[in-house]
Amino acid sequence: MLATLRMIQVCDSLFPIGAFTLSNGLETLIANKTITDGSSLEEYVSSFLSLLPYNDLGVMMLSYDHAHNMDFIKKLDIFSMALKAPEEVRTGSKKLCSRFLKIYREFEGATDHSYPALDTYRDVVADGDCIGNHAIAVGLFANDIGLDKDEAASIYTYSLLNAIVTNGVKMIPLSQMVGQKILSLSQKKILLAVQQAATLQMDDLGVGGVGIDIASMKHEELYSRLYMS
Repeated sequence: MLATLRMIQVCDSLFPIGAFTLSNGLETLIANKTITDGSSLEEYVSSFLSLLPYNDLGVMMLSYDHAHNMDFIKKLDIFSMALKAPEEVRTGSKKLCSRFLKIYREFEGATDHSYPALDTYRDVVADGDCIGNHAIAVGLFANDIGLDKDEAASIYTYSLLNAIVTNGVKMIPLSQMVGQKILSLSQKKILLAVQQAATLQMDDLGVGGVGIDIASMKHEELYSRLYMS
């Protein structure tokens, strides 16, 4: 139970790493009127979730599976970051990871042996042997605290969707109830996405959403911006 609560804590939008500042192209799509209501926001969320097993969710689960194989983690780090086509998305993941690696040990009862895999990853990132991918750090954290992989992946995925929906509700704007309905409709899809991601290997990663990537790339050209990507 404690491991579940710790996972919820580090995935919460209020966890002080700045996860709430990422929109993954959503701000661009709202600014250009592609997304204007609950229906179009739900379509975006569904598309984002369909790609997630082949991107950050798959990366998170692979890092969990290979937590104590740092050679694999180094390859996954470089490969997964290269797959992030928009520069703002790469930068955002790197910044989240950097902040996560600075504060993850600030938990009551942490010792020098509490987080062996994540400690090692922190060291190789500091040495410049890895770039630092937030999804990898989350997977290693989940493994270190002994949380079931599927449960950890479900919490992580929900947190990503919750951040997107919260941002969408604020920017469009929509009522909180509309946002909650979208999240409710996504819950069964989250479980299916986790099941799908669990079957993938590194070579399966990288299925891209061209529309979302282009929106993320155009984000840096917006006249005014509230979010990092």
